[in-house]
Amino acid sequence: MNSSFIIFAAAAMIVVVFVFSVILFSRYAKVGPNQALIVSGRQVQLPDGTRVGFRIVKGGGTFVLPVIEKVDLISLEVFTIEMPKTKARTSEGKPVEADCVAQVKIKGDDSSIVAAAGHFLSKSDANVKSIVRPVLEKHVRTTLGNLSVEEIRRDLDACATSVQAAASLDLGAMGLGMVSFTVQDVHAA
Repeated sequence: MNSSFIIFAAAAMIVVVFVFSVILFSRYAKVGPNQALIVSGRQVQLPDGTRVGFRIVKGGGTFVLPVIEKVDLISLEVFTIEMPKTKARTSEGKPVEADCVAQVKIKGDDSSIVAAAGHFLSKSDANVKSIVRPVLEKHVRTTLGNLSVEEIRRDLDACATSVQAAASLDLGAMGLGMVSFTVQDVHAA
């Protein structure tokens, strides 16, 4: 054999190995502790025995198979939903406006991440807030509708706690948890 052929074959092999290495390393996806990856495209068996077409990776990394799998990112960070001038009627029938702020996040357990991915995976932060805000406003109106103006003004923290407790079931169904809820002010409408 010719020595130039051997050198050419070795160089070609090095180039091929390098190209495949670059492709493999580019398919490694990693996230921080405040994010989760949803890797879809292959069937995975969960600990309870059910089979799903995705896997969840929280705060770490994973290899994503080229062509077969797709990776999406979902944030587990707290986001703020401001609800200025939420209108309600008290138990006395008087119209009031409440200025409220909620701190909400996707809960970190797998079932909550699955629920949140089903609702919010391809949505922007603004879209997520526009989905969650009406749920919170409904619970603000319901809570304030059960109280008089004096009861509301006397204990804004109790109103906030009631809203938080009432909204937790609806938010939980979306994979969300409320970190805090504050009723900043209630005034006549």
